[in-house]
Amino acid sequence: MSFGFKTPLRNDGMLKAVPSLWSAIMSTANPFPDIPLLAAEAGRYAWQDIRLVPVAMDAPPPDAATLLRAFSQAMPRWANMLMRLRDRLVAPLGLKTAKTELDAVAGPYRQGQQLGVFRILHLGEHEAVLGEDDRHLDFRLVLRWRPGQLCVATLVRAHNPLGRGYLAVVTPFHHLIAGASAKRMAAALANDMR
Repeated sequence: MSFGFKTPLRNDGMLKAVPSLWSAIMSTANPFPDIPLLAAEAGRYAWQDIRLVPVAMDAPPPDAATLLRAFSQAMPRWANMLMRLRDRLVAPLGLKTAKTELDAVAGPYRQGQQLGVFRILHLGEHEAVLGEDDRHLDFRLVLRWRPGQLCVATLVRAHNPLGRGYLAVVTPFHHLIAGASAKRMAAALANDMR
């Protein structure tokens, strides 16, 4: 499994030195130029965490609905508990919280549909983009299948000090949850396609 951590705490083109195991180099490169929704805007998301999980080369490619179903079931129980705690803590700060449990939403999926704290923004042939915009930060979550590889990428753009502070606090938890969820999602897809 390979990980491409890029976790700066500023989005103004400057790297902020932070004494943290989780901080790395900022990137304004667009890792998804071929996804229409992200073609023009992905470079605006300086905080990027891209997980690439190897999968069988001969596995049949899942459609967007299958990717979303696997994603909605991939979150470990402990991560769901952390997300509920997060919702309780950030609601008074004006951050958006989950409107539904992630695993409680069944397909068929459609653009604009809410999946927990995520909203479906794009459905492609073998990819889906989820995300949300609020006054503190915008984020995108990309689920993409390519032969031999599952990509789960998080792109975030903070708007203000509260958004940057939120990122600083949640980044270590994000890495734990994203790593565990990406592995579980790949396993669920492998089981789904047998």
